[in-house]
Amino acid sequence: MMAKRRGTRLHIKHVAVAAMVLIAASAVLVFVVSKPQSLFEDGTKLNTAWRSEVPDPRESYLSKIPKVIWQTVKSHDVPEAAAEAGLSWSRLNPTWDRVVLDDAEVLEFVRHFYNETEYKIFQNLPIGVMKADFFRYMVIYQFGGVYADADTTNFQRIENWIARDCEFVVAPEDNDMFFCQWAFAAAPRHPIFKRLVERIFERLSGNVDYTYEHFVHEYTGPAAFTHSIREVLGISPEEKLQTYILTEEAKAMRKDGICWKTMQELDAALRNAFAHGKEEFLKDGWSNWLEEAGQMNDVASGQAARASQN
Repeated sequence: MMAKRRGTRLHIKHVAVAAMVLIAASAVLVFVVSKPQSLFEDGTKLNTAWRSEVPDPRESYLSKIPKVIWQTVKSHDVPEAAAEAGLSWSRLNPTWDRVVLDDAEVLEFVRHFYNETEYKIFQNLPIGVMKADFFRYMVIYQFGGVYADADTTNFQRIENWIARDCEFVVAPEDNDMFFCQWAFAAAPRHPIFKRLVERIFERLSGNVDYTYEHFVHEYTGPAAFTHSIREVLGISPEEKLQTYILTEEAKAMRKDGICWKTMQELDAALRNAFAHGKEEFLKDGWSNWLEEAGQMNDVASGQAARASQN
């Protein structure tokens, strides 16, 4: 079971008001005016000494999921279908703030909230999808909230599928091997995301094998996401995820704010065009847009692999 260290709890109303004021002003302004914080203590090299048992204020996290929806896009000039998907979140959740950052704003976020070494590691990622993967973990670790891919349409109000006492919300994928990371939610500074972010930094600071066919999946994608969840919650590698989340052991984690969703429950609330791959979700320009993005990633993967061999 996960041991939680909590500092002073902020009243949820204060969190909501603070979030709305900061985000309404400007998402980028948040990054500029806030005091810079480094994930690692040493600004010149990776240092994980702060993971010791000595109490650290960065271990503390809020016990509620802030009412903020985070999404990323390559640029703010998105297809009409993508814009409609995004608006579905705002229409159904008018009391939530929705923040959409493009590539340049994502870089500014990382530059501000992480140190120079960490920023360079992020900036040097060879493929845009790896940056998108990593950023979603970084921003949820820092601020908490709901994350959803830009091609995800919302069909149910967030309150209908995320209970008020949840602190981490996730569903397994259909393949039963990984947890879904195109939509999830968490409280700020949650231990799962702390471990996930530090683990990715640790692995990317070493020798990255870009020749491995599934290096994106392994270093920043669902494999990295799932491994950290298993590690923090003590779920063995042999456990089948769809079966595990229905066990009494998994259900008992609810007292720690761990809220499992079945894939059916997530599907009832959300639709992800790429993940579902169904014709009804790949119309109005979605299929062309996704195909073009996929081709770009394939090209980048090949370039990265060749560069590592030279």
